[in-house]
Amino acid sequence: MATEGHRFGGDWTELKLQAISAYCQFFTGAIRAKFDLWYIDPFAGTGERTATEQSGGLFENLPISTVERQYPGSAAKALAIQPSFHHFRFGDTKPKHIAALENLVALYPQLDAKVIRKDANEFIQDVFGHPFWTSPDRRRGGRAPRALVFLDPYGLEVKWQTLKALAACEKADVWFLANLKAAVQQTPHDHRKLDADKRRALGEYFGTPDWEDLFYAPEKTHDGLLGMMSDGRQRAATKTEIARFHRQCLQGLFRYVSEPLPLQVGGIEDYFLLYCLSNNPDPKAQALIHKGADWVIKKYKQASGQRSARAAGDPSSSYSPRPTA
Repeated sequence: MATEGHRFGGDWTELKLQAISAYCQFFTGAIRAKFDLWYIDPFAGTGERTATEQSGGLFENLPISTVERQYPGSAAKALAIQPSFHHFRFGDTKPKHIAALENLVALYPQLDAKVIRKDANEFIQDVFGHPFWTSPDRRRGGRAPRALVFLDPYGLEVKWQTLKALAACEKADVWFLANLKAAVQQTPHDHRKLDADKRRALGEYFGTPDWEDLFYAPEKTHDGLLGMMSDGRQRAATKTEIARFHRQCLQGLFRYVSEPLPLQVGGIEDYFLLYCLSNNPDPKAQALIHKGADWVIKKYKQASGQRSARAAGDPSSSYSPRPTA
């Protein structure tokens, strides 16, 4: 019987977490001496991931067997980063996840790490709407606060108002996993299948209602039998154009929006897009953020494609990245 655990993702998940860890090390190494650093993850889950994997086989000259393996999730990886953040805040809504996170942070009594049971959007809006983050002169121990925020939703849960709160504080580097697959699924080819729930979800994702007229070609067809005009609009926007429009929306909110790191799942390109966002007004800080994000994305973009090839059964791909900051 398989052991109980938090099961999600796959090979691409490890690459995503390695990329985040690499930027965390860059972030703390670059500015820890000058700022009060916070790591904030409102979709923390249990802090680890359980995967069922096969071992053995012809190439290993061993019988094929199935094993359960535990991998550190974003919370566990963040707590182990050196040099360390000064503060950690992890969030989730499921009681089992909260309990697992509390057990995890108990292993680090020397760190200021807390677990908060709250909806991720409410969590972020409450934290970054506080004067501690919105006032320019708020300092702790003589150092101003800076945050690294990891938004890793399962679908389209991140509301535009949450991104606005992060942009307004101007003190957060945000790594945002945009679920392009879910966004495309919410935009049916037939305009008549676009219901109120899909419109609401996409409005939150893009932060504007303009997507509908842009994605659907204005087309009317004449029903000869009834003598009426009917809506025959079809989605004209491709997956690439939907992704480009979303990035343009983000650029309207943040001063810096990185090129996306595409995470390929089972050979499907651009399944998820990982962005680094920042609204820091300091040109020197912007240059530093750009340097770190560009390094991470270039490093792991190649790895994403090669890992995808392995998942699709390409034996020529054998890349195994080891991030160093």
